[in-house]
Formats: sequence, structure tokens, C-alpha cells
Amino acid sequence: MHLAVVACGERLEETVTMLKSAIIFSIKHLQFHIFAEDPLHRDFQVMLDGLAYQGKFNYTLYPISFPTENAVEWKKLFKPCASQRLFLPLILRDVDSLLYVDTDILFLRPVDDIWSFLKKFNSSQIAAMAPEHEEPRIGWYNRFARHPYYGKTGINSGVMLMNMTRIRRKYFKMLVFIIHV
Repeated sequence: MHLAVVACGERLEETVTMLKSAIIFSIKHLQFHIFAEDPLHRDFQVMLDGLAYQGKFNYTLYPISFPTENAVEWKKLFKPCASQRLFLPLILRDVDSLLYVDTDILFLRPVDDIWSFLKKFNSSQIAAMAPEHEEPRIGWYNRFARHPYYGKTGINSGVMLMNMTRIRRKYFKMLVFIIHV
């Protein structure tokens, strides 16, 4: 099971707490893909290499990188570095499926439970996400967004289960076009 996270700024401890919760509850082996600013890499290595449960996970650290055109804008598009997740299908070319999670997620059940939804995807489904909010009166998108969003309240991209192979196969050309426009 592949899990990706993007950590910038003061998010080191929060991210490690999220990773620990995934390790503790998960049944199958986890492969973490950690995208972090360079100054955080050594601290991630020290903290993760010191964890118990070494047989339950592996990790790879990646630098934060954006297309050279408009890199500054990409970095500031969402919370610090969060737009990195838009490029995961392009960067993790050998990963078939992936669970992307924000740093502030805490697992209370095995990642395996979310991962099992991949088997329920039909042939056209490429990703699974939850609504941003259940109550429209207090939803952010429907009250403040100045850009299009899905459904009544938008979707929460803080937890995304993705079939990366399908994304690359069907939408890679469109994604590259959008990035370069």
C-alpha cells in the first residue's frame, strides 16, 4: 500500500504522528512517499529510522518540486507546498495506486480499509474523495470559493485514493496541457 504526504514548514511532527498512526493500525506493509522541503529530510530520517515497527513500512523522501514555469505560483496555490499533490502521477511513475493524505490526518483504523475501495472502482473511476462538508450552511466552497467546485459543498482533497495508472493513461495529456498553459 502506497501512501503519500507533502510536508513543509513546521509540519514535521504532525506528519510523523500521522505516519505512526498509519503504521500502528495497518495490517499490510506500507510504502511512504514523503515530499518535504530539503531542511526537513534529515529530521524525517532520524525520526522514522528510530521508530519501532521497522518491518511494517519503508519510506522514500522526495524534494518539493514544481514545473519550472510558474514554480512560485504553484507553491503558493494552496497551503504551503500542497499543490505538490497535483503532480504525483507524473513523479511516481511506477506506482499503480496511491493514498494521498494531508499531514493533519490521524488514522484510527487500518489504511487497508481505505485501500480496499480500489477493488470497488469501476473501469472509469480514477479517484475517491469525500465531500468537503455535509452541511452547506457552513461549507467553505459554497460560501467563499470563486472558482468551480464539485457538488454542493466541494470535495476534500486531504484524503485521496487514486488509481495512478488510470490517471496517467486517460488524463496525462490533458494534465500536461493544463500545467503548461
